[in-house]
Amino acid sequence: MKRQIDKSETEEVKGAQLLDRSVALLKYLAEVGEEGARVHEMAKAFGLTMSTTHRIVSALERHLLLERDPSTRRYRLGLLLHTLGAKAVESTSLRRCCRPALLRLAAKTGNSVSLVARSGFHSVCLDRQEGAYPIDSVARYACSRVPLGVGSASLAILAFLPPEEANGIISADAHLYHGFNGRSAEEIRHQLPGIRKVGYALDQGHLVTGISSLALPIRPPGRDVVGALAIKATIAQMPQERIPKLLRWMRREIQTIQQTVISARPKEQ
Repeated sequence: MKRQIDKSETEEVKGAQLLDRSVALLKYLAEVGEEGARVHEMAKAFGLTMSTTHRIVSALERHLLLERDPSTRRYRLGLLLHTLGAKAVESTSLRRCCRPALLRLAAKTGNSVSLVARSGFHSVCLDRQEGAYPIDSVARYACSRVPLGVGSASLAILAFLPPEEANGIISADAHLYHGFNGRSAEEIRHQLPGIRKVGYALDQGHLVTGISSLALPIRPPGRDVVGALAIKATIAQMPQERIPKLLRWMRREIQTIQQTVISARPKEQ
């Protein structure tokens, strides 16, 4: 017998579809970046009608989740998302656990120290502390949201994921790598065994010219990698002979972080 669907159930399904489409559009615009997109481009990307797309976009704009450039008629992510994102980061338990370590490392090394975590197929910077020798702003994009495998911290996370999962991520992100100094999926895949062997990732000016970055994964016992700590400095400030000392300091802090993360986990009932 065919089940009868009442009006309230139909409205619930439609509401869920609308929410799914809205989230998909926001993710799409996040990938597009500063260039933004017009309504017809978003409609084509998701196979939606112009009227449906316009209705969703108008609602998102009304709630300040999107903003429209009057001259180009392109939509970009709105300022409210930045505010919400900052609030989410502020409440992240990993960030709270790692903040003291970042402060100590920045003070001890004089260099920039960042906390990076996984976000789907990407990595995102959760926190950053500047030392006495801050990095020029041209290098800051290396600490933003990037595909997993781009930059030392992102590589440190990717290398310590289960190999099958890491390979799947690299395949999914392959089309994005070229935009980061011409990187390739094969180049990134080739680096992973060496990183697993030594336990850390080192980028010496490959991502940002003149900038070295050293990163170690955060791997609490019994759990997958939850993030990475990275120290960034000019190549002159991070000569090869200084790296063992930095690794000792970072490993000491990560050991403390991992114990803190374990003790902060809710106890099973």
